[in-house]
Amino acid sequence: MADSFVTILFADLVGAAALYDRVGDDAANVVRRSHFSALREVVARHGGREVNSSGDGLMVAFASAVAAVRCAIEMQEATAAQPQRLALRAGLDAGEPLVDGDDLYGTPVIVARRLCDAADAGEILASDAVRHITGSRNVDVLRPAGVLRLPGIAEPVAVVRVHWRVAEATPPLVMGDPAPLDRPITVVLADDQRLVLTGFRVILEAEPDITVVGQASDGLSAVDIVRRRRPDIVLMDIRMPELDGLRAAERILADAALDTAVIMLTTFDLSQYVYEALRIGASGFLLKDTPANRLLDAVRVVAAGDALLAPSITRRLIEQFARAARPAADGVPPTLDELTARELDVMRLLARGLSNSEIAAELMLGDNTIKTHVTRILSKLGLRDRVQAVVLAYECGLVERELSP
Repeated sequence: MADSFVTILFADLVGAAALYDRVGDDAANVVRRSHFSALREVVARHGGREVNSSGDGLMVAFASAVAAVRCAIEMQEATAAQPQRLALRAGLDAGEPLVDGDDLYGTPVIVARRLCDAADAGEILASDAVRHITGSRNVDVLRPAGVLRLPGIAEPVAVVRVHWRVAEATPPLVMGDPAPLDRPITVVLADDQRLVLTGFRVILEAEPDITVVGQASDGLSAVDIVRRRRPDIVLMDIRMPELDGLRAAERILADAALDTAVIMLTTFDLSQYVYEALRIGASGFLLKDTPANRLLDAVRVVAAGDALLAPSITRRLIEQFARAARPAADGVPPTLDELTARELDVMRLLARGLSNSEIAAELMLGDNTIKTHVTRILSKLGLRDRVQAVVLAYECGLVERELSP
């Protein structure tokens, strides 16, 4: 049985679950109760009916779409006013949901939930249906934000962003400690195998310093979500429908507005696709059956700006694939002429699989000096990371000439 036409609001407190690990149960409960009390006061003022709640947020139904939008804005303002605030994200959709006792379900509920999941901390997303219902009363507040592909929804959904003054002036914090902690590493997962997505998400979300901010089951959706969520890292399956992972990664890495690193996922070691993934700028690759500790290490290493693979593994892999792609022996790209003699020495050792500390020992220099040289090499050659430097070293024959008898 369908309910009357309502507007559904989902509001999530970002980082509420991780708060318990960071500050302890007692302190986390105080922060959570304070936030939920403020949110429920706002809901009551705008005539909303709380349908259900979770540890992270609320689902609320409104007879008026205008009231729902105003409630979402006031929720953000109330959250921002908390002394130890968690960031809030929200999603809204309007329609006729189905009823099961006091609960609601169906398409409007799914869309509102998915929009909430797609929103950044401090952001409110609504379907275009909400904008049409509210009409001219919110013309300056609801602004078109493109089209999203939402999990569980067949057709792309036109989305608007709800602008609110405090969010635009002051980005929200994501934590409840008296002194703000470092921002968690944000990750998007892209794989067409549901078990892989679920398994990786469980592993990553158990860590207090990592947050999964979205997932996709095809390449086009992956690109859409990354452009919306702007994560630090995307774990991307090489083979996916709609748009394969390599092409999706290429679009993401070519987008100058993004600062997202790509880790490719593959089923088989030394797949024919791996070299191409590294060539287009991926920070490395992982096997899908990689141990949990390896997955976590990989995410943290790449988030810190380093290459994913151990240098020796990277070297062996690229040796295998770069032979066919390498030009003639003297075909060194002109950009290498920009490197100093010392930088060329560092690049040769880097491509042989040495770490920064090993290069420092080889050249009798300090670790910080080597780190500076690597940074300058990447900058001069227009490379994303040291993996691409290794690829270039093998492609142009720099290392092979040095190793040849």
